[in-house]
Amino acid sequence: MTQPTPFTIATVVTQKALDAILENSAEGTYRDTHPWVVARELWAEAKTDGRSLPVLFARVDEGSPEPAFAYWAWIEDIDVLEYHKGSWDTRCKFSKLMPINPIWEGLDSVCLYPSEELRHREAAEPVKIHRQILDDSLIHPYAVVETPPFIEMATASDPD
Repeated sequence: MTQPTPFTIATVVTQKALDAILENSAEGTYRDTHPWVVARELWAEAKTDGRSLPVLFARVDEGSPEPAFAYWAWIEDIDVLEYHKGSWDTRCKFSKLMPINPIWEGLDSVCLYPSEELRHREAAEPVKIHRQILDDSLIHPYAVVETPPFIEMATASDPD
């Protein structure tokens, strides 16, 4: 059984990119010109802890007012390359895409992952602090969000 991390990477892709991935066995590599340095660190930490880091893909359609989550997958590797000062290439390799239930399509269905200090306070004191809901301005180039319950439920029923 795959044990997910408490945090997940969320990013935006075009419908054209998703179509290309789906035509190619629904798994592949997402490329970005932004350096995903922190995402790489989180993936390496998860791997060391024997956990898996999920990625949520929000689809943006031409003329659509806001992206909507469409698929999720397990990150298999993140490679960040610097070609020359200020020129980056990030490659995020992922497992087979799994569709997201329409109830979870809205960006506001997940919250940003809280800081270490906030998580410590919640653990030490019986208080739940306000969460910041994800929106279109926070997901570019990617966001670190709390792992949604549907991923934990999917992994609980997974026999691997």
